[in-house]
Amino acid sequence: MANDASASATTHQLSISARTPLTGLQHAAIGSASGIFEVCCQQPLLYIKNCIQQNQPISLRPSVLYRGVGVMCVSIAPVSGVQFAVNGMLSSYLQQLGGDVASSDTSRIATASFAGICSSLLSSPAELVMTLQQRTGHSMVRTTQDVVRAFGVTRLYKALPLTMAREIVWCASFLALGPVFGQKLHVHFPTTFGSLQDASLSQRTAASLAGSVAAGLVAVFATQPVDTVKTILQGKALESTPSYALTEVKSLWSQGGLPHLYKGTVPRGLRLIGAVFILSETKKVLEDQMHRFRESNVALL
Repeated sequence: MANDASASATTHQLSISARTPLTGLQHAAIGSASGIFEVCCQQPLLYIKNCIQQNQPISLRPSVLYRGVGVMCVSIAPVSGVQFAVNGMLSSYLQQLGGDVASSDTSRIATASFAGICSSLLSSPAELVMTLQQRTGHSMVRTTQDVVRAFGVTRLYKALPLTMAREIVWCASFLALGPVFGQKLHVHFPTTFGSLQDASLSQRTAASLAGSVAAGLVAVFATQPVDTVKTILQGKALESTPSYALTEVKSLWSQGGLPHLYKGTVPRGLRLIGAVFILSETKKVLEDQMHRFRESNVALL
């Protein structure tokens, strides 16, 4: 049974790889659309997480819950676009090399991690501006101007190494681990989730959701302390007093030990689990539609 399921998985992967690879721009467009959709769905959870981490009061007014959503949508489009494009182009390149390298779980995780490194160069300043917006209530333009005038452009990249570390794990989770976990469920539990070829829509959704939960939990527990310190440092970007990651870690530890490093875990965990599912499913749907659109155009020629 397990051998049959594995063979089915291989056949399924081959049928997908037989399609002409999408271009970098097409991957970027899919990533941008997926990222904006995810942010619009889950911005309130991001706001609540930031408030908890910075010991700020939480307001449930929609105008406050969605404060900073503009800069997040503006930033997430290129960020997700870069993530999807880099991951897609690297995967296509590995497929052209032949062999089992491109389809291995290790290569999928590696390409996704590299995509995270690239995207952090865009997401880090955007998150800093959004975090300051939520503290001050100022507009995106004014907040950016305040930071640049006081400390220069480089200040926008405060806590970049922490953002980069978090994005490596995050991209590996939603671009690789989530789909891999879901695929493993089809392979090892075909009676429950169905095989890759024969699973019903409900079975595919259940496997994808379970894989998203697993990948989301990996991401949140691996990166929550990093994200907590990053958010605190970025929230102090307008302060003239220097702030350092190690100093903030010691401060959080003295206040309550490990639990304080995991402040905001619940809202962030819910958001990451939801994000893995939303981004993975949106990616699959849009990629399939993009392939169908290209194939229909070819058929008309």
